[in-house]
Amino acid sequence: MKMKKTLSALMISVLMIGILAACGTNDSDGSGGDLTVIKIASQSPLSGGSSVQGEAIKLGGQMALDERKEEFKKLGFDLQFVPYDDQGDQKKGVANAEMIGADKAILAVLGHMNSGVSIPSSVVYEKYKIPMVSPANTATEVTDRKLKVVNRVVARDDFQGPAGAEYAVKTVGAKNIFVIQDKTSYGQGLAEAFKTAAEGLGATIAGYEGITVGEKDFNGVLNQVLSKKPDFIFFGGLYNEGGLIVKQAREKGITVP
Repeated sequence: MKMKKTLSALMISVLMIGILAACGTNDSDGSGGDLTVIKIASQSPLSGGSSVQGEAIKLGGQMALDERKEEFKKLGFDLQFVPYDDQGDQKKGVANAEMIGADKAILAVLGHMNSGVSIPSSVVYEKYKIPMVSPANTATEVTDRKLKVVNRVVARDDFQGPAGAEYAVKTVGAKNIFVIQDKTSYGQGLAEAFKTAAEGLGATIAGYEGITVGEKDFNGVLNQVLSKKPDFIFFGGLYNEGGLIVKQAREKGITVP
């Protein structure tokens, strides 16, 4: 998963740079004069529980820009990468977006990682006409609003959820499924898409429960899982909570996939 997001970040950055290069001219070789600054910003969680994934997005963008700096210099441009830490928080993402909009040298944004941060932040990008490309957002609302500046390069919840359900029911043979989600735009949207598709394939949803991002103790929800005796558990959420849920489930003797 982390590698896929890193590659997505690289692909997005190369795409952005290619578009910018097409806007350049061959009349300038960048010598003997001041270079015009072009900035590409990134917004991802560089601190907090999702910082590993957020850092991967940042580093992917930085690498892509570093590889093209000399090419842009010959065209008369100083290509710069400006990372912002959105902390996986809506308010911080919006505040950063306002700062990005105020910097006239920033022409595009790589990000966000979290759908719940992208949705309000993208309204700000739309106001300033700054395109954003997300390597990770899956919530359908991200693009359903038809904002002109919003782009993504990953499949939406309404594709990923049904794909997961088909795997659970048709490949694993699951018939009695317990669904857990983290109440975020990403996790809840994915879980609901999975649930609807699994029911359509004939599976029974034994339970559907939400947890809170940042929780460490999942005994409550796992006791409910034990009582329902599912043959499959689906989690809509991120790595930190997902890893703890699996660990604590195994400690309780829950071994179903």
